[in-house]
Amino acid sequence: MRDLLRRIPLPEGEHARDALGAAALAAAIITMFLAGDNADALASLDFAATMLACLVLVWRRRAPLAVLGGVLALFVVVTAVDGELSTVFVVLVVALYTSTSRIGTVPAALAIGAATTGVVVGVLTLATGSSSDELVSAAAWGGLTSAIGLAMLLYRRGVAKERERALRAEEARDATAQRRVAEERLRIARELHDAVGHHVAVITVQAGLAEHLLDTKPEAAAAALARVQEAGARVLEELPVMLRVLRQDDEEGDDAPTPGAADIASLVGEAREGGLAVDLRAGATPDLSAAADLAAYRIVQEALTNARRYGAGAASVTLDPGDDGLAIEVRNAVDPSREPGAGSGFGLVGMRERAAAAEGDVTAERIGDEFVVRAVLPVRGASPTGKDGAS
Repeated sequence: MRDLLRRIPLPEGEHARDALGAAALAAAIITMFLAGDNADALASLDFAATMLACLVLVWRRRAPLAVLGGVLALFVVVTAVDGELSTVFVVLVVALYTSTSRIGTVPAALAIGAATTGVVVGVLTLATGSSSDELVSAAAWGGLTSAIGLAMLLYRRGVAKERERALRAEEARDATAQRRVAEERLRIARELHDAVGHHVAVITVQAGLAEHLLDTKPEAAAAALARVQEAGARVLEELPVMLRVLRQDDEEGDDAPTPGAADIASLVGEAREGGLAVDLRAGATPDLSAAADLAAYRIVQEALTNARRYGAGAASVTLDPGDDGLAIEVRNAVDPSREPGAGSGFGLVGMRERAAAAEGDVTAERIGDEFVVRAVLPVRGASPTGKDGAS
């Protein structure tokens, strides 16, 4: 039976579903009339008005107040003419529920429920002379219907507020993440600016030296010009990287020299002085671009910071130079009592941005009881990580 019900196609859209509901209610009322063994009842005013009220229900969610007014008018007329409770009351209950659940405000829903119930009780009192039990029953139906409609109204409002709150929280998280990414790119651009500035300074000094020695010591002048050529090539290499990550002007950075892969040993020493037991295994530093050199230092720095905050007090750093790039791996045991929950991950964002600026790659994941950060940064002239390097 359940599979059979699942195969029944359902109409799409509120209007179609309202039409189906109205048809089902009309069919139930017709069955009720036929069950009374009174075929003449199908030709009565009560039956005609009830079918008309069911037809009006098709628009109950599009115009709930208009539908309620129309059905209530039919109920008043038929009850007054026949002198007894009209079957339209069944349809009136549905219309009252729809109006109170969709009116929008609690006071308005209470007013609609009270007014409709009052009209029903008044008509029954004046037109039919119903007993007190019948009046109490009608009032109870009106009050119960209004209460259910009001409860549904409050439920919908609560769901809408929760949805809006979730959307705002998501927008705030996205905005914060974008701001952190932009700030990280600005920091990278500042540091690359320092590296490019250093090369430009070398060019200026060596060009002046070459000019001074050109007549007296041509060999020394040629060596100076070679250094100018090398520094110029590095500027041309680093400048596009800086322009890719630069987004806007920012405050001047400090005058400290830009750190690089050669400074990782000092970084490890500082971590050891801070109480973190670090095992460093490093080969000779390869010829890295300024962006890759800076990225190597910052990635290890961020990984050791995380190890100090959330680890079990020990970490290992491996620097494996190769022909195509520098492979970096930082491992630390995870301390369950200090492990962070579902955080923002902005430190990982910074790692990825720096690696991307150097055309490298970073992964960070928990493997068993360890947290592992791996990075691959290309050396000068090597194909970027993850690319074939084809021209």
